[in-house]
Amino acid sequence: MSLLEEVRQPLVDEALRSPALLSDLAGLERYVAESYDARSFVELLQNADDAGAERFVIRRSGDFLLVANDGHHFTRVEFESLCRSAASSKHRGTSIGYRGIGFKSVVGFAEVVHVLSGELEATFSRERTAREILQARRVPLIRIPHPLETEDRTKFGVAVERLLSDGFKTVFVFAGLIASAIEAEFAAFDATALLFLRNVCSVNISGAAESVITLDRETRKSGFQSLHLTCRAGKTLWSVMERDEIALAFLHDESSIVPMKGEQAVVHAFLPTHEPTGFPFKLNGDISTDPSRTRIVQDERTAAVVKTAAQFIIELLERLILGSGDARLMSALIPVSDPRMAGFQRRSFRTDFYAAIQRAGRGKFEDVFCRPTWLNAADFDKLAKASGVKSIPRKFDSVEGLPGLLKFLGGKEATFENIAPALKGTAPSVTGAAEIAAHLTTLFSTRQVEPQSINPAWKLWSVGKRVVSLDEVKQERTSFDDGFVEAAVEKVGSPTELRRFITALTDKVTAAKLIPGGDAADAPGSGGTQAPKLNPQISLKRWRSAEQQVLSVLTALSWKVEDVSRQNIGYDIEGRTPEGKDAFVEVKAIEYPGQAFTLTSNEEAVARQKGNAYRLALVRQTGEYLEVAFIEDPVHNVKLTRQCRLWLWECQRMISTRSVSRSSESGLFCETGR
Repeated sequence: MSLLEEVRQPLVDEALRSPALLSDLAGLERYVAESYDARSFVELLQNADDAGAERFVIRRSGDFLLVANDGHHFTRVEFESLCRSAASSKHRGTSIGYRGIGFKSVVGFAEVVHVLSGELEATFSRERTAREILQARRVPLIRIPHPLETEDRTKFGVAVERLLSDGFKTVFVFAGLIASAIEAEFAAFDATALLFLRNVCSVNISGAAESVITLDRETRKSGFQSLHLTCRAGKTLWSVMERDEIALAFLHDESSIVPMKGEQAVVHAFLPTHEPTGFPFKLNGDISTDPSRTRIVQDERTAAVVKTAAQFIIELLERLILGSGDARLMSALIPVSDPRMAGFQRRSFRTDFYAAIQRAGRGKFEDVFCRPTWLNAADFDKLAKASGVKSIPRKFDSVEGLPGLLKFLGGKEATFENIAPALKGTAPSVTGAAEIAAHLTTLFSTRQVEPQSINPAWKLWSVGKRVVSLDEVKQERTSFDDGFVEAAVEKVGSPTELRRFITALTDKVTAAKLIPGGDAADAPGSGGTQAPKLNPQISLKRWRSAEQQVLSVLTALSWKVEDVSRQNIGYDIEGRTPEGKDAFVEVKAIEYPGQAFTLTSNEEAVARQKGNAYRLALVRQTGEYLEVAFIEDPVHNVKLTRQCRLWLWECQRMISTRSVSRSSESGLFCETGR
């Protein structure tokens, strides 16, 4: 008995015994086809990879579409699984496909399917199945195989023989094509679907135009694969790092890793899904998806992959921070959005991934300090080393988003207290001294530091192009360098504030000499040798309004802000950041992550006008804690939908009644409607 008859006869017998079940399977098949919309080509590619194929071809030939691969011929078990539903002989983890339903997706673009593989030559046809199972109301396409008829083989025989002679072993011939569906399949085929396949390295697609995709794999000693992917759009280079059956794929240019765009950086369950990773890289693993393979299912298997991938990310970050690696790789490990915002958003793969990374990084970075925004990289690096502070290597200073990531993982921004011990023996540059002086002035102005705690032996003041201590400045009896004063005042925003601080450290006469051109305000105290006593704690009262809470937070972070919420000007708080930039903050209170919030037309218009200077502050109270998330330039960084939410009461018709006060002598009253 041939392979075809071995598989066919039991299926025919089953259908004759239960034609109603066959009709039900037709409905299931249609549902599968709709779920796999424009995904059939990648399903056929996956089947080819599972068959051990290295080459995969999709080719139009007249009225037919031919799909071929050079993997092994169909076995009886494999062909039976193809015919049945959810009866795959494959096992999850050893192959890409395992559900046994993906091939059914081809009914979305073809009415007839022929299969030629070794001795197997079969046809799937609804018309022929309906003639054989007369009792069935409707029949599926992929269920009962029929012998391939000579007349059909003659129509496409030459094209098939050409493929077989070229070494291809299995050929699918699709007839009765649905043109729009075929074009959608060609347009949707993603060349990066090859990146995580085990075997296929060459794809030839001939539709309206021919497209050849090739993948060259080269394993490097450093533990990653270098992949060259060539397609019609050009040639791209990828690095793939693997760990415990998960893989990260990074896009390269000629010299190093390049963070990829968000729409490219998706999760792969061997084949690409529509779920973003949340990082500028691709991630592949044995992740559960819905039947279409486009959406991720958050089950135990997915959670296991997320946990492993998170541990891998933390290991890479640790390795880089210890000094091994370049800034381009570090840039590719920075989330595409602030992970601290994840707690305010609806659950997704990305939010779960961020949370898993935070758990994996717990205790790993608590002794790592980020450069404070008020001090330049060179001076911070020098003072941190002299103070014994473990900090992010200076080569990563240009990596945008790294400080936010490390704070998310438990790292901290360095304070003046951390670097102060170095100032007795190490002098910063004139620029650095001005930045530190400006920062201390701001702390003094907001009552976060006492003048008595500023050590006069610290090298913080620029005189004669040298940075010296305040004791040395007094001995030289000269004024601060103009450049130093100008740089400090630019940061502080007002020469009065700087003079007031210097007066507090010395006296009114000395301050006037050090900073000529104005009278310093009276201020208490001077001297002392202890490190400044800063107040990093933010005291928040639960009874305060959200606007007052945010004002307290920003003030403690050295922002110069005031509450203008009663003025109805499009924002609640205005002022300047510690860097002296304008800031306009609108506060929104939410009760749970992902809760919708609204902007008035006035707020939206002001946000559009202010641009990056405008911020939304989302405030959420959780038990004893207050969470605040800031969104800069919300007009461009959140999706806003215009809504009409105003209800009005209108008079629809007049009625006569004596049960209410008269509105006129005629006794006519308004009936209200909503």
